[in-house]
Amino acid sequence: MPMRPTPLTISPHRRPKVLLLGNGMNRVFGGASWSGLLEKINRTDFTADQVKGIPFPMQAVLLSKDHVDVSLHDLQRELTHCEVHPWLSEQLQRLLAMPFDCILTPNFTYEIQCAVMPDFVDHAPRYRTHTSAVPLAEKGFMLHTYYNLPVGERTLPLFHIHGEARLPDTVILGHYYYGNLLFCCDEYLTRRAPACRYPLWAGGGEMKALSWLDYFILGDVYSLGFGFDTSEMDLWWLLCRKKRERADHGELYFFEPERKSALTKKALLEAYQARCVTLGVSEPEGKDYRNFYEMAVREIGRRVQA
Repeated sequence: MPMRPTPLTISPHRRPKVLLLGNGMNRVFGGASWSGLLEKINRTDFTADQVKGIPFPMQAVLLSKDHVDVSLHDLQRELTHCEVHPWLSEQLQRLLAMPFDCILTPNFTYEIQCAVMPDFVDHAPRYRTHTSAVPLAEKGFMLHTYYNLPVGERTLPLFHIHGEARLPDTVILGHYYYGNLLFCCDEYLTRRAPACRYPLWAGGGEMKALSWLDYFILGDVYSLGFGFDTSEMDLWWLLCRKKRERADHGELYFFEPERKSALTKKALLEAYQARCVTLGVSEPEGKDYRNFYEMAVREIGRRVQA
């Protein structure tokens, strides 16, 4: 039986604290990579290098011959295998111990859960639940479905915003699925907050959090290990929507080293009022990223505890 979810609410007196955690830390010690996934689903004569010029989601479509769903079903056992490097486990446990209200991850895999529950995948259905916006956990776009993750004496909602490997049909890859997800986001927010105005502060009381979109728009979001590639059109659209929100809302803090190749992306983030945090680190390579992530985890801890 799924565990009874803790009611998700947002207070008018305190911005939610939200962690947006990508795959970056997992890559420090050779964890699953995008290029590695592309190699596994490739049914063509093209190489990953040859398709670098097109957006990431379209690379998967091209190399799988538009059979991404079938490819992910074939890889389900491999993608759900969970073996977390000790360094990664330590960093994740530090982050999860911080007073976040919500974790968002675009990752399909389960390193976050396995950092606190090594046997998580064997018992995953027990922790999967949903908000009151839907009667059942979703089988497609998971705007309202999450894992109620036990962390110490509390539970922490964790949303796989682009789907999860255990349920390949939920995975968002390819522009068709990104476009449909974006439509769902717009439809939900139009109902929830027409004219970019959430009802929370107008009424002065607590608001039920019905979707991860509520947390993203209203909260202080700390983005770590997520590259914000420009092909991630759903999150860029949401960042613009966050900027336009009329209710008091939080910031997005983008943690990434300074890179000459990413100056335009940084400028675009700042145009959408995101705050880029480099921690004075520039152009690290390979395991040098480990030092950056350790610094970032400490800095995030300092900010959310303040």
